Amino acid sequence: MIHCFSGMGNSAAVATRLELVLPRDFADDIWVCPVYSWGIPPVLVRHIETLDLSDRTCHLVCTCGDDTGNIDIQWRKLIESRGGEVGSIFSVRMPNTFVCFPFMNVDSREVTEKKLSEAADRVDAIAAKILSGNRETDIRRGWLPGLKSGVIYPQFFRYGMHAEKFHHTVSCTGCGRCINLCPQKNIARGADGLPEWGADCAFCLRCYHACSTHSVAYGRITAKKGQYLHPDFQWLIKKFKKL
Repeated sequence: MIHCFSGMGNSAAVATRLELVLPRDFADDIWVCPVYSWGIPPVLVRHIETLDLSDRTCHLVCTCGDDTGNIDIQWRKLIESRGGEVGSIFSVRMPNTFVCFPFMNVDSREVTEKKLSEAADRVDAIAAKILSGNRETDIRRGWLPGLKSGVIYPQFFRYGMHAEKFHHTVSCTGCGRCINLCPQKNIARGADGLPEWGADCAFCLRCYHACSTHSVAYGRITAKKGQYLHPDFQWLIKKFKKL
């Protein structure tokens, strides 16, 4: 069984390729998700914490713009706390999507195309390794992984991201695309017909990247930032109804 959480379609594309390559009767669970600030997306952590994973082997395939930090350590603790057995842990480089820090932006077209072209072979290799039955951890830890995952990750979601900073700009047409695409149903139509954000935010940034008029903003930081959706996003959003 493949479980997937995805904002702009990167992880959904990886999950779809794994689904095509792996046999339909493959018994283990494979979890596919993006790396959030060198850790597992909190919304996914909260979901897994409600599950009984006894007698389940859980592999992790995470997508990252650059590196993962020590995400494997967090994954092991999380799965074992629910009674599950930890399988292999892999990372796949995909185009950058995080734009809410001054020094972060989407990749150039050339880098985006390169990452996407390399991802297919990487996912096929991962599928082969999982099928081999050998357990391994093959991720891009990057520089100072302990600091990133052990210190920055928890502080990031406690102090660094604030749902109330999301807002629409004057160019908003009230089309409702951000409302319809929010995986948490956290965006509602206000009295003026324009979107309003609640507190139950997954910080996936889909509302920002999917806005056709670039009218979704996070404070002032995203004013001149780029947008990105996986090339197959429209198809993937239909395939994974709760993508």
